[in-house]
Amino acid sequence: MRATQATTYRSLQAFLDRTSDRLATLQLQAATGKRLNRPSDDPTAISPVLSARTQIQASDRYIETIESGLDRIDNMDGYLDGMENMLVRIKEIGIASVNGTLSAEDRLTYADEVNQLREAMIDTGNAQVDGKFMFAGFSEKTKPFTLNPAYPGVGQAPVLYNGDNGSQQFEISPNELIEVNLTGNGLMLGDADSNGVTDAGAVDIFAVITTIEEELRANNPAGITAQMDNLEVGANQVRGQRSLKGNLGRRLETAREHMGQIKIEMEEFRSRFEDADILQTITDLQQQQQSFEAALNVTGKVSALSILDYI
Repeated sequence: MRATQATTYRSLQAFLDRTSDRLATLQLQAATGKRLNRPSDDPTAISPVLSARTQIQASDRYIETIESGLDRIDNMDGYLDGMENMLVRIKEIGIASVNGTLSAEDRLTYADEVNQLREAMIDTGNAQVDGKFMFAGFSEKTKPFTLNPAYPGVGQAPVLYNGDNGSQQFEISPNELIEVNLTGNGLMLGDADSNGVTDAGAVDIFAVITTIEEELRANNPAGITAQMDNLEVGANQVRGQRSLKGNLGRRLETAREHMGQIKIEMEEFRSRFEDADILQTITDLQQQQQSFEAALNVTGKVSALSILDYI
């Protein structure tokens, strides 16, 4: 069967169309670095690519949450360190003040320093991060510690806690929640269950400090000595919470590393389906350009043929 000129033209045009489409696809892959730019490029790859992207986005959210938790823990550790140092200084004052050679005036001077340390302790308990009170539980807009105007009334504590007992939990991995806050009632007042009664083995740190100040002003070394054990319990109360939050910080760091590794693995998985081999793509592009130019050249020559060429 003889091929007519019209058939030749159609064949050449179809070849040019296919070559042009392939050339455009390779140019897009070279420009974007991706083999999969449209669902039609590889329908079977859509599902794993979308799944990998979802996992990557989830990992990013977890990492962001973990880093926020680490920021809280780091800030909290700094304030707890300050509290511990203040309690150590108050203990030093207590030990020094029971020296029999000190006068009442000397103890008044120490009392003034203890008063300043108590004020600093209240300020530290009212620490804020991003405008939120760190030790107030869910009541982040409420100043947790204030002086009690009813003190020294019977049964009245010197400092009141105005926050709540709310536990703020961050999700650091699927179905894993970690408590990242520390409420002031348990830390400073020794009342972790917030029932108004100091827990067994704990102390109201503000009450201990206030009592030491009062005994110093009363020039009563025996009363000061009687508070030394309570002061050490209070210091251990702060140290214990600091240790717990330190362990929590290490757990968050481990979780961040784990999520980072998952993200890397998912990126590699997605890349296998979505990303183009740039070297191979450029090689194919050059070959396709040469093929397209050759096809144009042949088409031009065939189009120039006329019946007059054979007369």
